[in-house]
Amino acid sequence: MRKLAITLILAICMALPLGLASATPAQAKLTPTVDFSVAFNSKYVWRGIVVVDDWVAQPSVTASVGGFSFNVWADYMLTDQNDRKNEVDEVDLTASYTFDLGKFSIPVGVIRYTFPGSTAADTTEFYAGVSYDWIVTPSITIYKDVQESNGFYILGALGYSLDLPKLNEMIGWSLSVGASIAYGSDDNNNFYYNGTDKSGFTDYSFYVSLPFSIGEYVTLTPQVVFTGLVDSDIKDNMEPIQDENNIYFGLVVGASF
Repeated sequence: MRKLAITLILAICMALPLGLASATPAQAKLTPTVDFSVAFNSKYVWRGIVVVDDWVAQPSVTASVGGFSFNVWADYMLTDQNDRKNEVDEVDLTASYTFDLGKFSIPVGVIRYTFPGSTAADTTEFYAGVSYDWIVTPSITIYKDVQESNGFYILGALGYSLDLPKLNEMIGWSLSVGASIAYGSDDNNNFYYNGTDKSGFTDYSFYVSLPFSIGEYVTLTPQVVFTGLVDSDIKDNMEPIQDENNIYFGLVVGASF
């Protein structure tokens, strides 16, 4: 599995010069954009792991220019579920570059996970992926932790979006659905899934959302996500901590400039 992950990363990286040579006109213009959002979710679930089993607010800011982007994301505790009400328990920093090659999109980047005021150790992941713009959008992304788990996490996903008839001149809306499944190396699974000592499929998810665009800049997106654990050993190891399947819902308020 590790050899396969390394091979996929190398294949993606070999495509980068082609992507750079085929940069889209939008990238060439280097038009800067800033995106703000706040997600209010009934749970915080990450890779099938229930981090917070109650309401959270998750603000995010992304600054982009050309193919480059930098994102700051945080998890803010709205309840006393983890005895940290009104505290920020996680801040993630992501720097990335996306190459466009026809209908292919090739993102590469680095994520820094930090946990202020927590005993959890900060860590860093590098990632590379590829997606294809089709009727449905398939994608695969490979994450490599370089500090704590030192493992691989491979995420495969499918997404579909359908524009619906506009409600009026100011308000448009669409339907978005998607599904994903992930595979983790033995190092990754041992670190994150309570001592599971083998590689295997880790988690899956399904989502449905209805993004509403209000005017030129604002979006409101109600969403529902169903997620669960896959491997039987992971389920057994995580059973004392959480349920193997979880559903949560929320609303994302966004603005783009």
